[in-house]
Amino acid sequence: MDFIRNEHGAMLAAAIILLFFVSLFLFSLVSWHDSIQRSYDSLETYYENETVRTMKRNG
Repeated sequence: MDFIRNEHGAMLAAAIILLFFVSLFLFSLVSWHDSIQRSYDSLETYYENETVRTMKRNG
């Protein structure tokens, strides 16, 4: 249990670096998902408008 008490602060620095990388990964994942979702929403809006236009044209 001596490795837990590290006077040089290496464990704290390693924990902060690990937290940074995990947070960066999660932020990237959420950002990517949001981007994909916005693309799907815009495609849905486009096809809804085209469907309404086609239905109005064909009566």
